[in-house]
Amino acid sequence: MNKIKLSGIYPISPNCISSDDEYLEKCYIAIKSGINIFQFRSPSVSSRKKRYLLNEIYKYCLNSNVQLVINNDYSIARFYDGAGVHIGKKDLPIESIKNIIGSETLIGYSCGSEIMNLKHLKENGISYYSIGALFKSSTKTNTEKLTTDTIKTYRACNDLPMCIIGGLDKNNIDSVIEHQPDMIAISNGIFGQEKDKIQDSIKVFQEKMNAKS
Repeated sequence: MNKIKLSGIYPISPNCISSDDEYLEKCYIAIKSGINIFQFRSPSVSSRKKRYLLNEIYKYCLNSNVQLVINNDYSIARFYDGAGVHIGKKDLPIESIKNIIGSETLIGYSCGSEIMNLKHLKENGISYYSIGALFKSSTKTNTEKLTTDTIKTYRACNDLPMCIIGGLDKNNIDSVIEHQPDMIAISNGIFGQEKDKIQDSIKVFQEKMNAKS
């Protein structure tokens, strides 16, 4: 996987859905905004609708040369050539997941607010890791707050690309960028606004990241 794919603003699809058309249009706007990587985190919908939404988003990503990552559902990822998966500590062992999706698949790993052995994660095939929540998040309400000391500890290790996540938006993005993460994952801070503002928001966020890199 090209390193450039693991950098920049990392949109995570909306947590709720009012209509298929609006949901997909918002995702499409984000995907074509010049990002490198996009995560599909399934809203609470039927399996059939999930496959429909994912099929469309997969096509958007292919056409825009954007790396698609599917949250948690590694059993479905094998049907989407080139798609990655994002997993956490409660999922199957990494080796078992690789047996399902293939050893070359991009895998992201949620460390939460704990300090984990990045060398061990890398040796087991993890492509990048995320830490958070940095701020109170409307999509992840049961996570412990990430401390500045924990971020600094991770920042001192360059074994894997680092992503910071959790309640990030225009009001706090500058304080996140100060830590110089490889990626900043944002959901409601992008999609919790009118669709005509999404592309400009991502552009501003990315410009701020580029200025610090």
